[in-house]
Amino acid sequence: MAKFRSFDLKKQLRFALVVVGTLGLVWAYPAGAQQIQAQVSLNTEKLLQESKDKLVSLSDQLTRYINEYDWLQAQSRYPINVQVDIYVERAAPTSFEDRYEARLVISNQSDFQESDKRWQFPYQQGSQLTHANQFNALTGAIDFYLYILLGGEFDKLAKLGGSDYYDKAYQVAQLSKFSEFFQWGWKERLAHIEKIRSDAYLPYRELRYFFVQARNNLRVDNRKAAEQYLRVVLIRLKGLNPEDEETQRFYELNSLELARLMAAFGMRSQLQELTVQDAAHAATYQEALKQLGP
Repeated sequence: MAKFRSFDLKKQLRFALVVVGTLGLVWAYPAGAQQIQAQVSLNTEKLLQESKDKLVSLSDQLTRYINEYDWLQAQSRYPINVQVDIYVERAAPTSFEDRYEARLVISNQSDFQESDKRWQFPYQQGSQLTHANQFNALTGAIDFYLYILLGGEFDKLAKLGGSDYYDKAYQVAQLSKFSEFFQWGWKERLAHIEKIRSDAYLPYRELRYFFVQARNNLRVDNRKAAEQYLRVVLIRLKGLNPEDEETQRFYELNSLELARLMAAFGMRSQLQELTVQDAAHAATYQEALKQLGP
């Protein structure tokens, strides 16, 4: 796990967390059904017509496979919109079944996108796609990335709230080890989910939670809670390596919103620090400083 750089940072963080703990959480356990609403696109431009014809119903089947299944054990007040794009690169039939090699992109069109370039799966025209405790290279990849997406969504609602879904993704990857398709990217997928489930990744999952709570509390004009969550975010960022890929990804996704939040609370000195700490987005923080005036 990433360590904070100084005792002072640890002390500041403990104080901020105590204060935050006394404030209300926004949407920590919201009510109402939350389900996945997916749109699936299938690009078969590179295939011969015979192979295209065999895949003609696959996008509709995958849409039903995703949208008609109850993925969640928990409750939430909003649907999760998902875009699934499949680019079939080539048909690779064997003597006993049709197989395809494809690139898979799954996104919530917001803060989550996974792109997988090494995917092979079997598919027989007219076959049914079912949810089972049995590995299938086609539905397994869909399950794997949707569980990771759900893990991220529930990490926003409660600190480390997505752990159960990351565990499910790990279970899918584990099942792949007993399949002949394991060589088709599953070793890398297993390493990917092991990284997400590791202790070293916990600070990034918690950072996402604190940031979303800061944003959501400000939206409902709970300024006191929003400011305290935001201060936790800034303390956490100071304790992370700015060169780390996940730290950079956080800035890439959230620098604009982060600057807006800091400007809302007149955090001039912190904005100035971020122009150095996150030099790649210095212009964003400088613009926020201009809005605060001289």
